[in-house]
Amino acid sequence: MAATYTVTTSSSNLSNIWRKIQAGIVVAFQFGVEEWNWLQKLKKFDVDWSAREITVELDINDDVGTASIPEGGYEALPSSPTSVTATLTWILLNKRFTISKTAQYIQQQQGTRGQLESQLRWQSKKAIDGIRRKVGDMFYGPSTGVICLVSSQSSQAITLKDLYQQTGLGSATTSNRGATDLFRVGDVVAFANPSGPTLRASNFQTVSVISSKITLGFAAAPGTLTAGDYVMFGNNLEQSSIAGGTEYNATLVGLFDALSSTSIHSVSSATYPRWAAAVSNTAGGRFTSVKYQNLKDQIYNIGGGDMDMLIWSNGVKRDVVSQLTAGLRFTDAFALELDGKAQAKGVQFLTSRRVPDGCVFGLVSENSVNKMTLLPEPGQQVFDDGYKLQDNSGLVFSVDYPCQMIWTNRANFGAYTGLSES
Repeated sequence: MAATYTVTTSSSNLSNIWRKIQAGIVVAFQFGVEEWNWLQKLKKFDVDWSAREITVELDINDDVGTASIPEGGYEALPSSPTSVTATLTWILLNKRFTISKTAQYIQQQQGTRGQLESQLRWQSKKAIDGIRRKVGDMFYGPSTGVICLVSSQSSQAITLKDLYQQTGLGSATTSNRGATDLFRVGDVVAFANPSGPTLRASNFQTVSVISSKITLGFAAAPGTLTAGDYVMFGNNLEQSSIAGGTEYNATLVGLFDALSSTSIHSVSSATYPRWAAAVSNTAGGRFTSVKYQNLKDQIYNIGGGDMDMLIWSNGVKRDVVSQLTAGLRFTDAFALELDGKAQAKGVQFLTSRRVPDGCVFGLVSENSVNKMTLLPEPGQQVFDDGYKLQDNSGLVFSVDYPCQMIWTNRANFGAYTGLSES
């Protein structure tokens, strides 16, 4: 008779003698922000910062009064044009995080042997990621800080529309860039009646659910809202007023500001028509080589610059590639390349997931918009950068980035919007 044995298994009988193995941290999402890199490559606007006022004079007016006179005749009437004063303001991006004193002591005594990664390093990296994402989202504007508008309300569920206050933008669940893409669960949101504007009742609610490209959910109903109400972030501690608790009028002067706002840096295009984008075409259709040439020509004719930066949405890029490949003829059917790219001499073609649907923006990198920064790019924090929390055994770290997008020549900028996508 054969012997019967009980097999000792590692997963049950002797599991306690095995170690728990953690393979480390892997990046499981795309956290890159192309717009941050584009902003860093812009020309720096060099100026001494003043807490009272910063102005720049715009040379925007033609000289007049040149006369063709007869021999011995009267000379021309003397005159000279004046410059136009633009007033500049900056914003201050701030991100904070805390860490316990115990975590500090452990790392100081034994290094990071007990951690998959230094806790402080991890928190610093995520804080910097957050600042860059904020810049990337603000890159398109507007400086009002109004992210989008309310479409409708069903108790705690709010349907959104008009991303960046642009009619129809990001308002469909099929949008590549929807109105809710700028929000994350845990963000604090405020709603305001556009008249004033004034805060709606029961405001400063925390996002608990993001159920689609256009719908946010909250743990409690944020008062009674009306279609067209402003939607803004309120991620600071004040959370009681528009001026102190929200980002109203406290964001970057982004691309949509330069494209469609009447006043930029306190100068109005209604008073000075040349202080406007060279092209602002909303007719839609496919972006063709003719539209590209028109964008380039109008920027040169009106703004005087050679367009060298073109920012377009993923879908418009794909549609243009499909137009170009449709016209190709091949000698070898087995040598077709899938990675087709649109190219033009001297122009960078840039795209990212954040570029709003159906949009193409053309700029002159040297003289459309400059970056205004006071501090270096935010970097890794060390324990000495933290401040002791009052009455709590921990440290708080604060990362600041004062900045602004300064438009020096709006006519060296233009855009097509509402374009077809593939």
